This record gives sequence, structure tokens and C-alpha cells, in this order.
Amino acid sequence: AYKTSQDQITLAGVKLYPRIGTSPEEKSAPQECHADLSLWGDFEAAAATDSLEKSIDYCQVLLTMQQTANEGDYTLLETLAYRIVRAVLRSFPVRRVKIKLRKRPASMVGQLELIEVEIDEY
Repeated sequence: AYKTSQDQITLAGVKLYPRIGTSPEEKSAPQECHADLSLWGDFEAAAATDSLEKSIDYCQVLLTMQQTANEGDYTLLETLAYRIVRAVLRSFPVRRVKIKLRKRPASMVGQLELIEVEIDEY
């Protein structure tokens, strides 16, 4: 039977430490960012067999996110979000990836709590 629904897995509250910001001072040290990453695919075979080989290895997804965050300096949160989404889409058998990526903007302390970017790609 053809399956029309899509299964979803979310890695919630992932901590990443990229060098990110619009000024050299901001980029001088890694900043803590938080991400929620959702993956859509067909996980029925994994559930039926209880087999990691047929599922998505969360540890490998996490590693991909960490490597992407650590591999360069970023000016924009948007850039990092897109790079993570595209790296996960390339590396894992998923149909869709969505990220919510948040950071506390150093230049706006006291004015707003968080900046959040959301990217959703198929």
C-alpha cells in the first residue's frame, strides 16, 4: 500500500556553539545557539524491525549539526540555519528538514530575549 503520511522526528533543544555575529567582537568567541531540528521521512520499516540501520541515527544528525556550526565564521543566523538544513538533507534519507535556530543577540540585551530563524526545506 502507498503511504501518504510522513513520519517526523525532532531533535529539540540542541546546543550549538558557532562563531557568529556582525562584528569582530561577536565572532571572537563561540556563542551559544539553540536549535530544534525536525526530519520527515518514512520510519515505518525502522519501527517494524526495531532496527537503527533502517532509521535515522540521531547521533550522526547531531554530529552533522555540530560540524556545520563549528566549521566556519558566520555573520547571519540565516546562513547557519540554511547550511545545517542542507547538510542534513544531503546526508540522511529524509524528505524534509525544518530548523528553528535561536540566539541571544549581544547588541540587543535588555531589548529582546531571542532572535529565531526558521527554515523549512524539502
